[in-house]
Amino acid sequence: MLLESGLLQPEVFDRYFTVQGFQPAADLRAYVSHYWVLRWRLPYNLTYTPTEVLPVPMVHAFFTARGAHAHGITDGALSYETAGAGAMAGIAFNPGGFAPFWGGRISQLRGARVDLTTVFPGADPGFCRDLLHQPEEHLVHTLDRLLHSRPVGRPGPQLELVADAVAAITRRDGPTTVSGLAAELFRSERTLQAAFAEYVGVGPKWLLRRQRLMRALGRTARTARPDWAGIAADLGYSSQTHLLNDFKNVVGVTPRVYIRQLHRLRSQIRRPDETGV
Repeated sequence: MLLESGLLQPEVFDRYFTVQGFQPAADLRAYVSHYWVLRWRLPYNLTYTPTEVLPVPMVHAFFTARGAHAHGITDGALSYETAGAGAMAGIAFNPGGFAPFWGGRISQLRGARVDLTTVFPGADPGFCRDLLHQPEEHLVHTLDRLLHSRPVGRPGPQLELVADAVAAITRRDGPTTVSGLAAELFRSERTLQAAFAEYVGVGPKWLLRRQRLMRALGRTARTARPDWAGIAADLGYSSQTHLLNDFKNVVGVTPRVYIRQLHRLRSQIRRPDETGV
């Protein structure tokens, strides 16, 4: 299952970055959405700061030239700085998929970054450097072996419930409230809350909110003068103010500032004097 990326500056990303995704071994797909490799090559006069994505209900393992770490779910946009040429790789765990490897409640990782060697001792800096220099077809097998070094067995019913809930929420015509989600899955709201707390680290309401904001972002990116009142009404917000506040709380800036930044970045990447990328 691939969730929408939530990339907030897609045109800049597409110009300077390449990203490839790969499926893990069949017995790991209940836990892992995909592996990914990100490579970039920026002009000497450009630092891309930041690359922002809306938070997703997934734990990611990052492999960089300096080491590996796992990053729990955050409430705001994630960012990182890139310049010159470089690469990183990662594992995108399914919602709830990291919990069996972690061995504890995923809520402990909320907003946290932990050294991946605490879970996978083999993921030391030497492993990371070797990984990033491997051809992509070899990288997949290397990450499979890393995950197989910590066997977790077959997924239990709680993890399956989480997977069903996420699939329902992210469906285009999916439920928009926790009560609606519970009714569709024939579970109580309390059961859903408990499963999400243990395996995902956030409640189902968090994911419902994100999906609604993703749809709002898609609508705003297509025009310089969004009809905020119309978008709010279409997406079920109680008011235009509710939508605008939600936007700022998650993205970090007001919609007006976001749109201005997006249009400025679009003009920058079309400059004719930038060559050699």
